[in-house]
Amino acid sequence: MVRSGRRHDVGMEADLPRGRRFLQAMTAMRAGRTLPEVLREIAKGALDLTGGRFSALGILDRDGEQFTTLVHVGLDDHAAAAIGPDWSRDDVLAAPIQLKDKTVGYLYVAGDEFTPMRRQAVDAMALAAALAIRDYRQLEESRRREAWLRASNEITATLLGGQSDDELGLIAQHAREVAGAPMAAIALPDEEGELLVFEVVQGVENLAGTSIEIEGTASGHVFQTGQPILIDHYGDAAATWQGDNSGLLNRLGSAAIVPLPAGDEPLGVLLLVRLRHEPLFEQADLDLLRNFAAHVAMAVQYSRARADQQRLVVFEDRERIARGLHDLVIQRVFATGMALEAAATVIPTDPADAADRVRRAVEDLDMTIQEIRTTVFALQHQSFESLRSLVLATVDDANAALGFAPSLRFRGPVDTSVPREISEQLLPVLREALSNVARHAQATTASVEVALSGDLMLRITDNGVGIPAGGRRSGLANMSTRASQLGGTFTAESTKAGTELCWRVPLRQTPGA
Repeated sequence: MVRSGRRHDVGMEADLPRGRRFLQAMTAMRAGRTLPEVLREIAKGALDLTGGRFSALGILDRDGEQFTTLVHVGLDDHAAAAIGPDWSRDDVLAAPIQLKDKTVGYLYVAGDEFTPMRRQAVDAMALAAALAIRDYRQLEESRRREAWLRASNEITATLLGGQSDDELGLIAQHAREVAGAPMAAIALPDEEGELLVFEVVQGVENLAGTSIEIEGTASGHVFQTGQPILIDHYGDAAATWQGDNSGLLNRLGSAAIVPLPAGDEPLGVLLLVRLRHEPLFEQADLDLLRNFAAHVAMAVQYSRARADQQRLVVFEDRERIARGLHDLVIQRVFATGMALEAAATVIPTDPADAADRVRRAVEDLDMTIQEIRTTVFALQHQSFESLRSLVLATVDDANAALGFAPSLRFRGPVDTSVPREISEQLLPVLREALSNVARHAQATTASVEVALSGDLMLRITDNGVGIPAGGRRSGLANMSTRASQLGGTFTAESTKAGTELCWRVPLRQTPGA
């Protein structure tokens, strides 16, 4: 069972001093090696210093019941399989490896004689092992913390950017990947508050939608108390709670369950599960998972609140559009119908007058169709950054000062073809024009038209008193300047019906403009 190894006499300490072996072990820790490689170097150093036959070094699990890592020198794998935390032999010296007064492993060295100096050598190498384990755990915790933070930031950015419709699936996926867990699930309470329903289950098929009682289950306890828990043998515990001893539950090992907090009442719980043969979740894992869950739950709450706010804006905008339909389109259709009825009565006596009335009715219907198209587009395209929506908002803002709602028409692809620099000039012109109507025109109706056909045209008309002679023209001058800067034109004319402003610019500036 035991392979014969090289024997060293007492004088070995002089040839290979403890300090050199200790430094070699510490150097191995800093050389970017894995923890098992460093521990094997330490076990080999202990063997060399004592002149023993074999050595072994094991790291205990969280409960100190078995080794999670075991390296050995001078033994074959079959013989090493017999070594455990309670293993002892008369010819084996066991040195505990301690961190903060807690034994985290053992260093074993087998030999014929252990002088005080050799015992000190083994203790020194056990200290080197403790330092290696401490540094490794600190490095791993730092890496895990960075990974959890990166996952939290990615989820937050995705949710707040509106780039995902599956927020719970996104959370479970990131948690599963960072924790290295084959299974992840998120459970939410049902409407009655008696069951937890697993809305998301990743890593296992056909379990999404299943439910468990809140009372008497680990997930339910976390949901009720808001306190996370670790379970080493989740499959056994779940089988006890649910009365199910299926093959799937028998394969489940360590589990970490944390709440998804949302104010006084949690959203639900996040569950990560590893298989029986995989490493147990540690307290540090639970703490990091808890922080992650708190962060992403807040992001979910904020994302949902913002979505509710956006829906409210949409509803308010649709209510405004509905009012516009009632106030403008429906009334205009009714007036057109009355005009056609009147035209019908004069056809026998004055056909020319009747034809003129029909022509004006057709023009009114054409304007009505444009109004309806504008309304339908606004309902279908809730883009709060488009030129159309910005014009709609500007006109809507002017309603209070005007005392009425102007009619509004769009023609052409104004949302997709107008550059930003032109939009940024058009909106101030529109605001200035509507402000002039409100302050000076004494108008009772006004219309705004934005048309794209080669050039972009903004036309504002009203039925007011027209442009007074000798009045201030600074506002009109500003509109003209904005058009000139873009290579366009601006006209302001008094008409029989009131005033007409026409602001026209090319989509592409002409050379030298």
